[in-house]
Amino acid sequence: MGRQPNIVLIQADQLAYTALGAYGNPTVRAPYMDRLGEEGVVFDRAYCNSPLCAPSRASMMTGLLPSQTGAYDNAAEFPSSAPTVAHHLRALGYHTALVGRMHFIGPDQLHGFEERHTSDVYPADLGMVPDWRLARSQRLPWYHDSGSVFTAGVSAATVQRDFDDEVTFQARRYLTDRARDRDRQPFFLVASYIHPHDPYEPSAEHWARYDGVEIDPPTVPTVDLEELDPHSQRLQAMSGFDRRPPDEAETLRARRAYYACVSYIDDQVGILLDRMRELDLLDDTIIILTSDHGDLLGERGMWYKMSPLEQSSRVPLVVHSPVRYLPGRVRTPVSLVDLLPTLVEIAGGVPPVSGEGASLLELLRGEQPSRIRDVVVEYLAEGVTAPQLTLVRGSLKYTYCPGDPEQLFDLASDPYEQVNLAEAPAWQEVREQLRTALLAGRDLDELERDVRTSQERRRLVAHALSQGRVTSWDHVPRDRSADLYVRGDFWSAINRGRVPATEALEDALGQEEEYSRR
Repeated sequence: MGRQPNIVLIQADQLAYTALGAYGNPTVRAPYMDRLGEEGVVFDRAYCNSPLCAPSRASMMTGLLPSQTGAYDNAAEFPSSAPTVAHHLRALGYHTALVGRMHFIGPDQLHGFEERHTSDVYPADLGMVPDWRLARSQRLPWYHDSGSVFTAGVSAATVQRDFDDEVTFQARRYLTDRARDRDRQPFFLVASYIHPHDPYEPSAEHWARYDGVEIDPPTVPTVDLEELDPHSQRLQAMSGFDRRPPDEAETLRARRAYYACVSYIDDQVGILLDRMRELDLLDDTIIILTSDHGDLLGERGMWYKMSPLEQSSRVPLVVHSPVRYLPGRVRTPVSLVDLLPTLVEIAGGVPPVSGEGASLLELLRGEQPSRIRDVVVEYLAEGVTAPQLTLVRGSLKYTYCPGDPEQLFDLASDPYEQVNLAEAPAWQEVREQLRTALLAGRDLDELERDVRTSQERRRLVAHALSQGRVTSWDHVPRDRSADLYVRGDFWSAINRGRVPATEALEDALGQEEEYSRR
């Protein structure tokens, strides 16, 4: 227990917290993730810091908000000079590796990771720059499209499944390589998947797991477009749901397809857990399960993310290490920026004081938080024309965006955010307190100017770089075949690659033999 633990962070993309048994879902078939929840510490109220892929991941990696990293949206460059959790852990003696998706934008596709074993599923360029000058009716070609809901169903093969199959293969191989390490250097592995991100296209095998299963409908039924808040109206128009909302059957079919994609991810988690067990790594490894943001999944008729609503901005967060932390639940609000200081402290380092997050160790140990833990969510991308900021303090949730009505919800009495208290006379003092706390030290006019200037610059650069000879920033993994197989002295190579069978592996083989005899 005295040595630095290994850390494996498993991240899904667009995994709604409500789609897991650990958060009360009785429908989804995800036994491996259920087991992590049963044996681990489940954070009931974990939030991303921006409900969009690239800015959320940059915040998780740096412990900083998008307004501090400059990674405002899915085409904003993530600066190489920003220290990440990979930099910190590498400096503390860890071997660091990224397998899969991280949506880094820009020429630096490592950001502190010593190795990266796959490309990303999306390009690393500036091709998806939002434009705050556009009218609501003007759509950019890369916006989410409602077709993902209307066409949800079985596919024999998809790009996303090809990618995630490779993630599992490479992550499994990486774990085996670390078991071969005779010096037992601690490692930090991020295995990051694109599922269950739309389009919702599961295999026939995973679709069939829900044969005869009653799919639960959205908790909040479809709300007429004119009754939604302005930001939600814009999101509906961006995706095309303002023109045609899905009916009940289409909604349930899309939710079934999404759940089937969650089951696929669960299979991948199971493969990694089984491999760690076979290699006798589990007791020495802290496993973290999370997502970059959620999915609205038809709640009030809305889909995908980009919204401060709970289903979009809350994420699953489970920390599994039964030999270190007793299983339990944490109801204190936390967010992904808390992961960097937490992992640095776990690794034996001193968490940086410049970040937005705070270590979760006291909560993992079952202790009461030593201070008020406010959570800030920023949204600076498509669907707004000014910075949108959200503050979560206890059960209260307050959202401020210039030009839009303020929103205030008491999640204790209104968990589905159906009653906006911002204009209620009895809540004016609370609203003022939360607004003051949220805006303290923040100049939204300056931030808006910075975002708009950044968009203008990137539009020019993106156009210029698409002309003539194009140089890609996408990561191309190096060919490792010479390192993996027999080269040089035959027996040295054979011995280098051998990992002796562990007791767990022998037990598994014995169970398989017993089963075959039956």
